[in-house]
Amino acid sequence: MLEENQVSAVQRDEPQVDDPTKALVDRWCTRIRASKQYFKDDYNRMREDMQFARAGADREWIAAGNYVVPIINRHINQAVAQLYAKRPTATAKRRKKLLTQLWDGSPATLEAATNQIASGLATAEDVALVQEVLAAKDYTSKVDRFGETLELLYEYFAGEQQPTQKSQMKSLVRRIKTCGVGYVEVCFQREYYKNPDETAKLEDHTRRLEELQRRAQDFADEEIQPEDPEVAELRSLIADLQHGIEQGKTLVREGPVDQYPCSTEIIVDKKCKNLRGFLGAGWIAREYHMTPDEVQQKWGVDVGKDYEPYRDSQMEESGHGRVESDLPSGVQEEDKQRGLVCVWRVQNKDLGQVFVIADGYKDFLEAPAAPAYEVEGFWTIFALTFNASESKELFPLSDVHMLKHTQREYNRSREYRRLHREANKPKYFIQKGRLEDEDRSKLENHQAHAVIELKAMTADVPIDRLIQAFQPVGMDPALYETNSEVEDVLRTVGSQEANLGGVGGETATETSIAESARMTSVASNVDDLDDFLSDVARAKGKLMLMEMSVEMVREIVGPGALWPEVDREAVAKELTLEIKAGSSGRPNKAAELANLERALPYLLQIPGVNPNALARRYADLLELDIDDLIIQGLPSITALNALFGRVAPGTGDAQTDPNQQGAEGGQNAPNPEVNEPGAQPAMPGGQEMVSGQVVN
Repeated sequence: MLEENQVSAVQRDEPQVDDPTKALVDRWCTRIRASKQYFKDDYNRMREDMQFARAGADREWIAAGNYVVPIINRHINQAVAQLYAKRPTATAKRRKKLLTQLWDGSPATLEAATNQIASGLATAEDVALVQEVLAAKDYTSKVDRFGETLELLYEYFAGEQQPTQKSQMKSLVRRIKTCGVGYVEVCFQREYYKNPDETAKLEDHTRRLEELQRRAQDFADEEIQPEDPEVAELRSLIADLQHGIEQGKTLVREGPVDQYPCSTEIIVDKKCKNLRGFLGAGWIAREYHMTPDEVQQKWGVDVGKDYEPYRDSQMEESGHGRVESDLPSGVQEEDKQRGLVCVWRVQNKDLGQVFVIADGYKDFLEAPAAPAYEVEGFWTIFALTFNASESKELFPLSDVHMLKHTQREYNRSREYRRLHREANKPKYFIQKGRLEDEDRSKLENHQAHAVIELKAMTADVPIDRLIQAFQPVGMDPALYETNSEVEDVLRTVGSQEANLGGVGGETATETSIAESARMTSVASNVDDLDDFLSDVARAKGKLMLMEMSVEMVREIVGPGALWPEVDREAVAKELTLEIKAGSSGRPNKAAELANLERALPYLLQIPGVNPNALARRYADLLELDIDDLIIQGLPSITALNALFGRVAPGTGDAQTDPNQQGAEGGQNAPNPEVNEPGAQPAMPGGQEMVSGQVVN
């Protein structure tokens, strides 16, 4: 039951703010609005590109019912599939260090010192050397165990986040191709951290608890009357949460979460020189559009009418307020009418503080303070671009923007061809007044093989003189060809006609060269993506090391987990999370596999080559788990076959030893493969290998 005498902590009256605080809030609001205005053309271009990529044409072209062939959408989907094929796997690497002073790293030196100790003839230097090596081995073993625990935690939270990391990352790549830039914000979800982004989180009851708190506060302050329907909803919500507690369900969960802001939500300091790492920027802000109830839910502040309302650009403004063209959809009509609150969460690197303000509100929603959690480099937001260029413009152009002219010309060519075909539809001419309505109706609506009687046709007026058929204008295919546009697509973003679903007239060699060039560009983008994912993984790894308790880690990973309880900063400096090469979907896997298979017979004959490294790379290309594939200490399959008698053992006698009987004995005879290898990619430039020689 609800108690009417509950005390609310919600700030509902107009804030009593001192003049310095009011001036500081106003300065930051002015500063952020100035940056939005400075980059206004870039943000508008992103919005236009989003609409263009979705529809494949301008709004006016679509509204007119014109012909559209959305080749841009096809190109983006192909690019996403090639750049981000599967969820990446992180590996915790121990930073290399020289941990010993006495030992020179030679196994012979260590063995000699160990033998001296075993024989009782050891010197103090021998004992110190062995102790130093044992201490270093123990240290590296612990750090490696920390790293393994960290890897399992990363894998766990990557799957627990909703929506999943894979689906959100694919959306990120699509966003970069569409808008030119994409962002990931690394957060740590916990009960007392107010995160206004609900698009990605660990699935628990956090949002329901926040809504329960807001409604209880409104009831305590008599904002909700006892007879209002919200009271019944509040009672049912309390009962539901109490039932969850009784059933032992977890109400609140903690852990790292990736947020994926829209490209237009991040406002950057005008001094920023590079989006990667926000070089030169003193601050960045993330923008949210929220209802007043949502603001109260997150920060316990009832802004009332003391804010600058934001309305959709398609709504007719009544009174004051700002217009925003990309307000969130699904907002209630009453909230649209009174306007949304524009909230900015600012990361101020100059002072090392984070705070939250609302446009038009006189006080801080969240006062400036040190971040609730720290990541390397201060920024919790990471940016990724693919089409960066050396320019004074901060935001690069997207694939969509670079293909706009080509897409419009392609649509125009198809539309004009359609109009030509419409204009050439069969039609007939007749002198005005020669046919009665009954005759016209018979000619227009007759059935097949019908015999038509016309009153206007007489013996001296044949049908060919009464009615003249229209002679269509011949269609010249050259006027409506689209090969030129497809060539422009290839030269602009690298996609050729075969990638877009068509078959052109190019030769196989030309197509192969174009595909090779495209894959080079895709591979460069994949490298950028892997580096970006590694930066994000390192930030999440440090968050987990610094914020997660030993009890929670063991609950997730298991009782064997090793987790530092003290001096976590030192452990964070020893370990770094990186994305395994190719785990994000390395392009042109068939060519890499063919190259490796060609090189393996020679690599296996070179002394000192590590077979485990070759096996790991081969397993990655075959998409096999190397940990399941290899068992340490187990002999090779060939050795096992020989051990269990599947291969005749040697006798030492040339007369009876199968291995000494030439091509007819033992394993010396040619062993044809059951499945012959299929065709492999040709050498670059249309060359191929014949008997070890390159031919054209």
